Amino acid sequence: MLAALRSRDYRLFWAGSFVSNLGTWIQAIALGWLVYALTGSASWLGAISFAGNVPMFFLAPLGGAIADRASRRAIMACTQAVLAAGALALAALVLTGRLAMGSILAVVVVSGCANALYAPAAQAVIPSLVEPALLLEAISLNSVQFNLARTLGPALAGVAYGAIGPAGCFALNALSFLALIAVVARIRIAPGPAGAPPPVLHALREGFGYARRDPVIGPALLLTTAMALFGFPYIILLPALARGTLRLDASGLAWLTAAVGCGAVAGGLVLSTAGDVERKGRVGSLGAVAFGGVLGSFAVVRGVRATAAVLFALGFVQTICVGSLNTVIQLAVDETMRGRVMSLMTVILFGLSTGGSLVVGAAADRIGVPHALAVGGAVIVLAALGVLVRAPALARAATG
Repeated sequence: MLAALRSRDYRLFWAGSFVSNLGTWIQAIALGWLVYALTGSASWLGAISFAGNVPMFFLAPLGGAIADRASRRAIMACTQAVLAAGALALAALVLTGRLAMGSILAVVVVSGCANALYAPAAQAVIPSLVEPALLLEAISLNSVQFNLARTLGPALAGVAYGAIGPAGCFALNALSFLALIAVVARIRIAPGPAGAPPPVLHALREGFGYARRDPVIGPALLLTTAMALFGFPYIILLPALARGTLRLDASGLAWLTAAVGCGAVAGGLVLSTAGDVERKGRVGSLGAVAFGGVLGSFAVVRGVRATAAVLFALGFVQTICVGSLNTVIQLAVDETMRGRVMSLMTVILFGLSTGGSLVVGAAADRIGVPHALAVGGAVIVLAALGVLVRAPALARAATG
């Protein structure tokens, strides 16, 4: 267990990413409080979230193509510098009393663009930080640090907001980005593929075609897409579930959110403890079946404690499933295509759930949140069973 952390480079990257994600969550909570204080409008909260996420759809594939052409170290350092500058700009606007919704939107969009370019490069460097046998554990531990930050960050934000105000929270986030820049400068990152890279548009078409044709990568991305569209919106719909179905207040919502984070951390630890398990593709496919089944239980679960238990299970199974599928893709992809393929995974994981929330949310308005989530779970189960039958190469993938 934790053998991946014995690698100096991975250990530094893990710690730097954890600090950066803590800062990101502190800023997200502080910015949400500040926007609501300025506007008194929940619509603005949704607009800010959309503005930050929409660049992922358009720029992440481009970021993948760039990651296969240029220095991944330079991409990561430059995008983190842009994120730090954005956080400092917010702090300065607050301190000078010039903060307005237009300036907030501008900073959020620029930061979303930087994140869209950073994520594929960051995903692509992980295999170069550990031995192939430790890749599953490394990806699992990466999920652990993300979910630890998601669990601890909001609590730290509550303390920091009262002590140092929103400007102080934004400044803390800027420092967290600078910490990751320092880490990126110190770790050893394998050079990109040799040879003259193709033009960017040709590289994008080549990457899409490669992923679609590969008998392992294509089905893995398809299965992840089904989960992102019909399953992952459960996180976005938690406020409606908490308030509309369970009649909870904001503190109750916080507990439900924490249940998801704790389950995800537990799932990541279990997966990292398991080590280099055989047939990771089968683990991922069966994990998707389990995820859909647990999501379907919302149709019959009503109590607060039972709902928290379901959310814990969802976080647990989601981490195991996505971690296994991510590892299968990382092991199967050619190095010359790694950045482009991982950019597709980034779009699916961090972009499609936003679009999926519109579909599941519309269904929830008609049949209720629990039943809408249960229907989404049924779709995922059918998709996973279809992949198990129609894509045997995925089930056999990454053995030993």
